[in-house]
Amino acid sequence: MASMLRKVFATSLSILALGSLVRAECCERACLEGLVSDYLNALITHDPSKIPTTPNVKYVENDQIVPLGSGEWHIVESLGTYNHTFSDPEAGQVATITTITENGVGAIYAVRLKVEPDGNISEIETQITRDPDGKELYEKRGQPEAVWFEAVPPEQRISRDKLISQTNKYYTGMQGNDPKGDYTFFDKDCNRLEDGLQTTNVKTADPYGHSNDTAFASLTCEEQFQTGFLGFVTRIRERHFSVVDEERQAVFAITTLDHNGTVRSLPSVNGTSSPIPPYFETPRTLIAMEAFRLKGEKLYRIEMTLTEVPYGSKAGFPQDPPVDLSGPGNNFTAYPDPCDRVCLENVVGDILMSIRIHAPDRLPLAKGVRYSENGQFLALGDGLWETLEEISWIDSYGAVLADEERGTAGYWGFSREHSIPGVLALRIKVAGGQITEIEALVVRAESTDSRGGTVTLMRPPLPVEWEGDESAELDATFLEWNGDVDITPELMNAYFDGLEKHSSEGVPFAPGCIRRDNFAQANLTCADQLDGKGTAPNGLPINTTTVRDRRILAADKKRGIALAVALVDEPADGPGPLPETANIPGTYMVPQLLKVNNGTISRIESVIKWMPYGYVSQWAELGNFTRT
Repeated sequence: MASMLRKVFATSLSILALGSLVRAECCERACLEGLVSDYLNALITHDPSKIPTTPNVKYVENDQIVPLGSGEWHIVESLGTYNHTFSDPEAGQVATITTITENGVGAIYAVRLKVEPDGNISEIETQITRDPDGKELYEKRGQPEAVWFEAVPPEQRISRDKLISQTNKYYTGMQGNDPKGDYTFFDKDCNRLEDGLQTTNVKTADPYGHSNDTAFASLTCEEQFQTGFLGFVTRIRERHFSVVDEERQAVFAITTLDHNGTVRSLPSVNGTSSPIPPYFETPRTLIAMEAFRLKGEKLYRIEMTLTEVPYGSKAGFPQDPPVDLSGPGNNFTAYPDPCDRVCLENVVGDILMSIRIHAPDRLPLAKGVRYSENGQFLALGDGLWETLEEISWIDSYGAVLADEERGTAGYWGFSREHSIPGVLALRIKVAGGQITEIEALVVRAESTDSRGGTVTLMRPPLPVEWEGDESAELDATFLEWNGDVDITPELMNAYFDGLEKHSSEGVPFAPGCIRRDNFAQANLTCADQLDGKGTAPNGLPINTTTVRDRRILAADKKRGIALAVALVDEPADGPGPLPETANIPGTYMVPQLLKVNNGTISRIESVIKWMPYGYVSQWAELGNFTRT
């Protein structure tokens, strides 16, 4: 029906205008389901031209805005059998939870489409949950429960607004999860699926999620909320009730779940408590696509799938009103203007102490001060300000940079949040005797165990993993004084160009240059690794492409060291078979220290964090940083 109507619309401008009105009235369930089916078929043939889109169609993949046809469009091989579609003719919205195979590995795929009155798609929002076990659980189910497809008699339906408000109670109840809350909005027979796994009313005694609690999944939906167990979810934002199916009394919602790392214990079913799983000891953000079937005014069935994005990430299709996260500043003026080397080194010490004691208000902060973690702007006091407990100094593993020309200080060293070690890089901008910008890049150790460990959800293995060994020392050359060393954007760009081209040609390396990535040092020179030699050159997959958002965070001429960061794309579309480290699209955030002598690079120390494909630092969007 969809294709037939599109042909009719194309006959003439006058008929197109009339046809748009007809399409808006006639694009009911079958029409919307036909469009989402066309979309999925276009996806597996890697051809977005097969779907009707507006000229400015917006495509989002795991909360990242990327060009339509990139990312997942290159790697999907086939669709699975499970398909659960939700239609909202009134809003022109349709969504599906289904299964796919990408580069030989199973995954759960959810997509939402917004269809305009003329039949063209203007919004495409997708979430790929790379959980092969979850995919297999869905395949064993074959199809959703029949109750999802039952038309509810009109006299038994609740209104569109009521469907949304009742569903929203679920998120309000989960946020902070007060065990004394009113959870009577659950039906007594409510059941929930999470990535294909039933997690309510099951008596298998299997542990729930990252925890060791074997009783939680045996409870009803209401009983689970009454335990307060889910209180580690500290905020649920960007609540988008995008598809409301009044006929079937179902809602498809998209939300962002923040876990700020401050909750230290979990209440258990028997009234005791247990330590929070290590996974939740550091700030995390998860995004969820979730469906609800209501029976009367109560939640009867819930089907959820989720994945992880960097903490504090904004939604690809924002729902909440814009929030100005810049700080109000204060009247403290503690530093001379301009801030010289000694001043900048003192700034680093002040910042580290303030983060460690969780007290940003003890610093001299300019009005409009900005703070970010891993490229996402946060409120000053959020993130590391609530979880950091230890840092290293230059007498163990650490470096302090003073960039007097830019009025910028830098830091590189070990961090520890509760039990989780990491490497922390800081850029601090000072002007007028006050701090105007603080940028934190933190690459945390990630390790596995029987309950999932601390590994970022759904990411591939890294070519070089760092599980938290803090015995390494920083190469002494990073602490040596070199006089005035010119660290130019041209030199840094030559290095990043070489990383992008997998070639050392034209890169000014010293003959004995060595590099260490995630604390692993290959027996190869910097030039050899840039040329792709070795098993894990530069600590990255061998098929990476664009090196973007290149920035010098601080350049210390006296020591001849630069603190820099870049984002490196891995589209996972190289010739196969691809290794496990490179079979899904991703972007690598690479903070690094570089030692420069006589115009050449002699040492490189880098750490590597996997990000969703297409990830962009908000400093890049702001556009006021120092590019290389």
